[in-house]
Amino acid sequence: MIEIQASDHNTDGSLTVKVDGKDIKYVLQSDLGAVKASQKASEGEVSTLQASLATANAKADESHQEALKERAAKQSFETEAGKSTVLTTENEGLKTKVADLEKVGGEQSTKFTERLRTILTDGYKIDPEKIKDFTLPQLEQTEQTLLLTGAKAQPANFDGPGGGNGSAGNLQGKSPMSLAVLGYSVPPKKD
Repeated sequence: MIEIQASDHNTDGSLTVKVDGKDIKYVLQSDLGAVKASQKASEGEVSTLQASLATANAKADESHQEALKERAAKQSFETEAGKSTVLTTENEGLKTKVADLEKVGGEQSTKFTERLRTILTDGYKIDPEKIKDFTLPQLEQTEQTLLLTGAKAQPANFDGPGGGNGSAGNLQGKSPMSLAVLGYSVPPKKD
């Protein structure tokens, strides 16, 4: 026999009894149709709620995927921005090096131009006024023309008469000591 207590009665007129640890619901046969309809309505609500939950979960998953894509894009952008900063720094360094090399190259070109101008005026005895405005390629062309025509530069005259009170011939055949005495005995030139 099953004993039923007053607390086991539900507000809808059904009776809930525990049998072997499971709740079993008993209703009057006259109320069975209403309970089944209520149960079907509840099942319909559950189905609707489950469908809504599935839709919400799909939207949440989609939003989560979008957030992950945006985070990855942001990290990629930050990485590229870091590389850009490094490249900008390297670019500035290279610009500085190029400017320095252009400066040094310009200085060397100027020195070479002046040296070639001096060779042409001193060695080939060309009037400095005639070539004073020549550029480096023009000076090189002039030198090549002179070489092709067979002109030879005159060497510098280091063998001319010696300074002081005599010529280089006065120094030949003297001992190093007498040369030193002679060098110190000549009074210094006044500027």
